[in-house]
Amino acid sequence: MKRLRNVLLCLVLAFGSVIMPMRPDEIEELLKDMSKPKIAHSLPDESLSGDDPEPTPVHRQDLSR
Repeated sequence: MKRLRNVLLCLVLAFGSVIMPMRPDEIEELLKDMSKPKIAHSLPDESLSGDDPEPTPVHRQDLSR
């Protein structure tokens, strides 16, 4: 059964490479895009809208234990 799954997986991968081949320059461009740092966009915190006269202090935990 395990051998049949391996053969089926190989056939699916071979079929995919025949149907959608990629040129070497496309692969290189894809690898460059994947290695670039990702930028995460976040929405501003509503509690910091400017109405609060003093922002809430942030407490850090001591991790040196």
